[in-house]
Amino acid sequence: MTDEHPADFEEIARRFSHLWQALNHGSPETRKILVDRVRDALDRGEARLRDTDCEIVANSFMLEALIHDGAVTQVYRARHRDLGTFHAIKMPKPDHADDPVLRKLMLREVEIGMALRHPHIAATQTVLRLADGRPALVMEWLGSRLAGFLQERPFSLGEITSAMTSVLSGLEAIHAGGFVHCDLTPSNLLADGDLARLKIADFGIALQRGSRHDQFDLAFAGQPDFASPEQMAGQPLDERSDLYAAGCLLSLLLGHCDEESDRTDALEALANRLSQQAPQDRPENARAALHLLGGSAKRPVDA
Repeated sequence: MTDEHPADFEEIARRFSHLWQALNHGSPETRKILVDRVRDALDRGEARLRDTDCEIVANSFMLEALIHDGAVTQVYRARHRDLGTFHAIKMPKPDHADDPVLRKLMLREVEIGMALRHPHIAATQTVLRLADGRPALVMEWLGSRLAGFLQERPFSLGEITSAMTSVLSGLEAIHAGGFVHCDLTPSNLLADGDLARLKIADFGIALQRGSRHDQFDLAFAGQPDFASPEQMAGQPLDERSDLYAAGCLLSLLLGHCDEESDRTDALEALANRLSQQAPQDRPENARAALHLLGGSAKRPVDA
């Protein structure tokens, strides 16, 4: 502000004085309305105050941080401007806005995610359409990934058992809905800091039971270190394919364990049983695997 515009300065000062009085002496309802309006005004101007633009989508969500920059999609941490709640928003990259296969997969992901509600499944909340036509998935925000926990410290056997109980419970709900997740990896297991509350996320390549990925123009989908032999071969998949990935996950967790006991041997035996090459040699379903996990906490499990 310069001396050339003293009237502008006086008007701004007058308005802030009125605002301050209203905030201090108004009713709670009035204060809430004013705070919302001030926050709205700051949100709209925030892009001009930052070094980089802070995009607002659907006039409701502020994209605050890019947390995943994949080959074709991006995931942002977003804040709802009115509620103040945090969400994860997944969208195609701008240069893939016209990709029909990706659009189809993302809309399927929304349909599958919204059909599943369980304490150990990250909630899909809604889908938005961006100004350029791209779909944007709005999901529950969980700040940590199992992949991050693996880099921080070793796990106890109790933590590993809790984590696998969460995973298998979530898988049981997914399979009960008629779906196979197909991408069970540490990056797709989210939490708010407690391994006992892990949630399965990312249904981008999930299938209905008995389907194959090539039905969606995907030659291969998944992470090779966790994909079952039948998934690698492009065959029809059922719930036992996810159990293979759960076995690989259990082996990975045990590799970060700081305990040695009979329970360790039992969990290693269970990991081996889950990750058998032939589907018929694995447990029948997630419920059976949960039963075996419960037994492994007390005594060795026969391989």
